[in-house]
Amino acid sequence: MFNLILFGEFERYCDQTLYNVLGTVRRDKHIEKGGKTGKHVQNTPRGGKWASKFEDAVVKGGKGDVHAKKALGQHFLTDEGIAQRIADLVDNDMEHVVEIGPGMGMMTKYLYPRFGERLLCLEIDGESVEYLGKQGWAQGMQVWHGDFLQAPNEVWVKAGVKMALVGNYPYNISTQIVFQLLECGVRVSQFAGMFQKEVAERLAAGEGNKDYGITSILLQAYYDCRYEFTVHEGSFNPPPKVKSGVIDCRLKSVLPTCDYGALKLVVKTAFSQRRKTLGNALKSLTASRPGFVLPEGWAAKRAEQLSVNDYLYLAESWTNNA
Repeated sequence: MFNLILFGEFERYCDQTLYNVLGTVRRDKHIEKGGKTGKHVQNTPRGGKWASKFEDAVVKGGKGDVHAKKALGQHFLTDEGIAQRIADLVDNDMEHVVEIGPGMGMMTKYLYPRFGERLLCLEIDGESVEYLGKQGWAQGMQVWHGDFLQAPNEVWVKAGVKMALVGNYPYNISTQIVFQLLECGVRVSQFAGMFQKEVAERLAAGEGNKDYGITSILLQAYYDCRYEFTVHEGSFNPPPKVKSGVIDCRLKSVLPTCDYGALKLVVKTAFSQRRKTLGNALKSLTASRPGFVLPEGWAAKRAEQLSVNDYLYLAESWTNNA
């Protein structure tokens, strides 16, 4: 039997509202010709600048059709080889595996035989949930119907076990997923999956790289991140406008001792004025705590020139000089 964990009547109401919004958007005469999306699409739930260049696409799945919804940033992976390569990144010894957005199960059908009841899927789209429930290979699989970003930690987090988070992550919420991972209260053992290529490159970038930024540092403070491979637009239906990238992040054996909140504050402040030197960018922090002083030579540097360990040092210094 297909195990569906319902988020409640509110989720069903949201699904119906979403369909109504999508229908209104398709009819709106102000949407620009040629596939560019206007502000009406941007303001829908899960809208974003990388929304599909097509109208909602019907994806053939064998048992009923699933519409790829722009408002959810859906681009269904259709390449079996890519799906298996991503699924194979997940270590076999994981005691709890969470897949975000299984869609029609292209990747899930490689995960479920390996992990069985250790696999939990979180899916916001009611049509995809219904589709999965009709698949013979998915019988007995746990699926929570709701929004991952709104899911209580107790739905998907298991403390004290080796846990992996994997998925073909919607482009327009990928950064929010990273923060959800970092702020869920436990350290997930493995974080892997597919992002928009430039986001994947940013997450794995090192200091001095133009892609290096806030999420690079916060994620790499706790994880060893590796960019695995690039996925081209033709591997999806509907195809996105940009390429995708797959990363694999493993929890470090030695974790930072500094407070995560302090690290986030220092890093976000440093990059809030990226073109300025650190002396100017961090002036609000150094002025508020006289004991918080930049090491010699650092004031003339820019945010992207400091390593992850440098920012960990600053976070410790900020905390110790409270």
